[in-house]
Amino acid sequence: MVVNGVNAQTSVEHDGPEGYEDLERIDQGGFATVYRARDIRFDRTVALKVLRSDTLNDRQLRRFRAECLATGRVSSHPNIVTVYGAGATRGHRPWLAMEYCSGGSLARKVAAQGPLPVSEVVSIGARLCSALHAAHEAGVLHRDVKPHNVLLTAYGEPALADFGIASVVNMDDAGSVATETAAYTVVHAAPEILEGKAATTASDIYSLGSTLYTLLAGQAPFAKEARTGLAPLVSRILRNDLPAIARPGVPPELERLLRRCMAAEPDDRPASAVELGASLTELGQGLTALASAPRAPEPTPETPVSSRHRFLVLCGALAALLAVSTTWRLAQPATDPDQMSPSHLTATAAQAAARYTPRNAVVAQGPDRGELIVSWAMPIRPDVVATVIYEGADASKPRAIVNYDASPNAAPWVALRGLPSGQQTCLSVAHLVSPGDVVTFSHRVCAAAR
Repeated sequence: MVVNGVNAQTSVEHDGPEGYEDLERIDQGGFATVYRARDIRFDRTVALKVLRSDTLNDRQLRRFRAECLATGRVSSHPNIVTVYGAGATRGHRPWLAMEYCSGGSLARKVAAQGPLPVSEVVSIGARLCSALHAAHEAGVLHRDVKPHNVLLTAYGEPALADFGIASVVNMDDAGSVATETAAYTVVHAAPEILEGKAATTASDIYSLGSTLYTLLAGQAPFAKEARTGLAPLVSRILRNDLPAIARPGVPPELERLLRRCMAAEPDDRPASAVELGASLTELGQGLTALASAPRAPEPTPETPVSSRHRFLVLCGALAALLAVSTTWRLAQPATDPDQMSPSHLTATAAQAAARYTPRNAVVAQGPDRGELIVSWAMPIRPDVVATVIYEGADASKPRAIVNYDASPNAAPWVALRGLPSGQQTCLSVAHLVSPGDVVTFSHRVCAAAR
């Protein structure tokens, strides 16, 4: 038995749901108590949620059952907790039997481990978007997305729980918006909810963004104000004064996406859970590619490499490459430039530029301080013998050279280190083409290293 398990059993032994035994309290919220119990009929362990209110009228009970049925329509989704049954005790307390998630909640995981890895948060977010989309398509709003309501299954999968329960418990006969709003977890509630407006799919997206922020930062966006009092908390949320995530290693594009999710105006948020899920999936793929890309070996402590030495080596390599290329050109049958027409020269240059110009050049922050990752599309091989990364738009400051002596199927990239932190650096990608010793440049790509 867990702590307070005996007391929990005593409180329900005279009014427990029929067909369940060995109730052991595992969690308690503002509106319900959750027990681990044994389903006698199927001899399985379940999570049994029993609402603490014993004063619900017939209308509220009907609404509760309707919510349970709506949840049941989507609980077959792998990232929504499976619902097994629902009903009310003899004392008129509603209960809900559902899948027992042995991994606990994300709130408990963050409390025990601190902020979660970025890739894990992105993966969780994409899966929860899929779950929310299934619910929204079925006409069901979650209304209370938060880390406490995301459980981890025995297989480590995140699963949404508690669809609509909180909004039912405190709703009076008049359907008062104020009493319905009070059922929300304020720290994760969208501004329009705090203003007394009806919940929408955009409200769920706001709460999901707040949840992912919490997983990354280790605390809710407005946790400081929540500790101060309700008034400062609500005021900060309504001002949409979202603090930055004070943690290294969070991609700027991920933080921007979460800020979009938590925009003050619902129309400024991602239009749907599908759109948000697609953005998170794309981010996740980028993180996976970056993590799997081979890193250049670091200099050993015994042989430190200065910035000046690295620069001279790069320049020497470039000169050697140009010399080799020039030797190859001189070995070919000569063509007298005087015998070539201006139109032919112009056409040749234009064709080379169109064929060999570097494409899809991208620069992004690396995982380390002062590091930028530059990548580009694989050029035409074997015509392009090397790629040079220059700082600026001209060829006056080469920063790195990539020779294509490996498999041409590998995705080309290079890590530039020792760059000024927080200062924008603009780079150009240039391909050295062996036929005619042509050098073609990309447009400048800029980013600021951490």
